[in-house]
Amino acid sequence: MHASSYAKAEAFLATYGAELDFSGPPLRVLEVGSKSYHAQDTYRDLFASGRFDYVGLDIEAGANVDIVPSNPFVWDELSDASFDLCVSGQTFEHNPYFWATFAEMARVLRPGGFAFVVAPGAGHVHRYPVDCWRFYPDSWAALATLMGMELVESYFETDDLAQRVEGGQWRDSVCIARKPALDGAALERFHTRLRRIVAPFADEIVPIAKAPPPGRFAVAYESEMARRAPETLSTRLRRLRFGGAGKLYR
Repeated sequence: MHASSYAKAEAFLATYGAELDFSGPPLRVLEVGSKSYHAQDTYRDLFASGRFDYVGLDIEAGANVDIVPSNPFVWDELSDASFDLCVSGQTFEHNPYFWATFAEMARVLRPGGFAFVVAPGAGHVHRYPVDCWRFYPDSWAALATLMGMELVESYFETDDLAQRVEGGQWRDSVCIARKPALDGAALERFHTRLRRIVAPFADEIVPIAKAPPPGRFAVAYESEMARRAPETLSTRLRRLRFGGAGKLYR
């Protein structure tokens, strides 16, 4: 997780924290994709105070992981409406079926609870273990609408900031969504609808597959483009200036 992603989570808490109810027990926070690989690559430190009860969920056991669900996309271990806040950073791009994960986040949120997601809108392929998606503001509108969530705000890293902040090359896209304040039969209908969305994943563990390496098409296409658009000194200098932007896989 890059520093500007962490800063976005800080800004979210600074902006919307006043709308969280701290009058009762500590607020339950679920971080989705919580496994720690490097220093400061999760949001746990933001929820270290006694006001929060932090739980880390990931599909693999490891540092900063409290729950590994038996099914990555259907979290039978977690009850409906059991968390006040769900957060996820730099995870959705690696999730082949992110809509199922977002449906489960919506299900386990309490009515009125927030989902906060940061995912890239650009950047090279980086597999952990796969890299499937990039997100734009309207991506979140579509996702929130499908789930019946209120899209409170979306954000896409501006051209100016992308040139200045650490991690700007990823053009972070942010979703801030809120679960409707439903109860009784209306809340049960909401949860039933979410269960229908994840139903294809409920009866079997859907595999996570990598694409095969480039083959004959890639060879033919790149050979033809090398003929049509040969590299010149100016194009090489431009590529080097932007940090080897021509290199897609890293």
